[in-house]
Parts: sequence; C-alpha cells; structure tokens
Amino acid sequence: MNTGTMIDSDILLDMNSCGFYTAARLGVSLTGVTRLLVTHPHPDHLTIEPLAWRQEAAGAADAAADAQRAMISPRFTRLPMLTVYGNRFAREALADAHPALFDGSARAQMRFQEIREGERVELDDLAFTPVRANHTPQRGFAHSYILERGGKTLLYALDTGGYDPDMLALILARRYDGVVMEGTFGLSRAPSGDHMNREKNAAFRNLLLERGCIGADTPFFLTHLCPHWTPPHDLYAPMMAKEGFTVAYDGMVAEI
Repeated sequence: MNTGTMIDSDILLDMNSCGFYTAARLGVSLTGVTRLLVTHPHPDHLTIEPLAWRQEAAGAADAAADAQRAMISPRFTRLPMLTVYGNRFAREALADAHPALFDGSARAQMRFQEIREGERVELDDLAFTPVRANHTPQRGFAHSYILERGGKTLLYALDTGGYDPDMLALILARRYDGVVMEGTFGLSRAPSGDHMNREKNAAFRNLLLERGCIGADTPFFLTHLCPHWTPPHDLYAPMMAKEGFTVAYDGMVAEI
C-alpha cells in the first residue's frame, strides 16, 4: 500500500488515501494521533477524505438524526486536537481549500501549521526540522524531516531524488539513530532527479557513513518501493540487507 509511518502512537507522517484502511486492517488505532507531518500533497501521501472524517455531528452523540444525516460521515469518537504540519502546497490543498476543517474548533479538532525549511519546530516532547527535498520542479513542494524525540534522532526522507547543497548541509550536520528513505526506482538505472534507486540509496548511505552521521549498524530502512522497478520483498530484502538496508513492508514495526 502507499507509504505512511506512525511514531509511537501519536505522530503520523503522511495520511494517504489508503492509510486509514491499512491502519484498520493492521489493528493500529489512529485515535491518539496529535501531530501529522506532511511531506507533500501528492495523493499517495496526502488526501483530505480521512481528515474530513474527523468532523463531529452537530451537538452531542445522541443529537437529532437530522443533524447527523447532514454530515457525510460524522464521527462519534472523542479525539484530541490534531495539528497538521506542512508546507505551503499542503496548506493550499488542505487549509485553504477546506478552511472550516482547520479552524481549531471542536467540530473537527484540527488545525494547520505551515512549516519553513530549515526552521526547527520545538514542541513539548518533540522537535523536528523540515528539509527541502528535490521531488518536483516546484521548489519547496516536498520536505523531508529530521525528528528528535526521547534522545533519539531520525531522518525521514520521502519523496526525494536528492538535496540541494544548503539542505544537504543540514542533514550532514546531525548524527542519526535511524534513517527511513524512499527507494522508489529500485533496480532501475534510468536517471531520476525526483526519486531514489538502489545506486542512489547506496551512495547516500555511504555519504552518511563517511561524514559520521550514522554508524555501520545504524538502522537504515527503505520504503516507498514501486513494483515496476523493485522486486518482490522476499527477493529484494536479502539483496539489500547485504548493502546495509532493511526493506520495509506493510505493518512493519521497528525500534531505534
């Protein structure tokens, strides 16, 4: 299915069109999520529908049926406030297009916060730095994240074919306890500026090793794998394990 990631039980990275169903199939509850970090607004990473489902029927849960029928899909579960973090393109797709959903009211329990590349966001128990990713000709359309929590630092790098020098400098200035990177084009040798393949994955990992950003045993996960260029998991996983990578799969749980 399309890639999405949960950190602990309260942070999501992307909410795509199948993320809600994947979580339900795997028995993963999304009711405790308080922060959603959006990499970019392509539909395999972000869609409005499951966020619109957060709307509550007018009044209490036992309000008049007419009020409930007025909703496309009212919820009855109590939810915490959700803050959605994303760039201006994500804002245009969400908060600008559906402002009522992101006004912070109890109706949807949701608000939007725009990120700015290189600017570290510090919250109570979480800090993250957005890193501009090279994914489309539109500068700033996609972002990776450097996340810090509980004394651990994670680099989450979807979708990107690489980084400009200023953003690469931000990445290389840190040491990581884990890396999650896209490997969309797998064994393809066709050049691409908007995605990674096996060779580019290996080159990026080697760069992190050379700069002391990771160690030889630092977990390095590959995800966002396209079946047109990536062999099935049972073939690709052992192949990439020899090069220091762990190939992800739906429902994978990892600890760093």
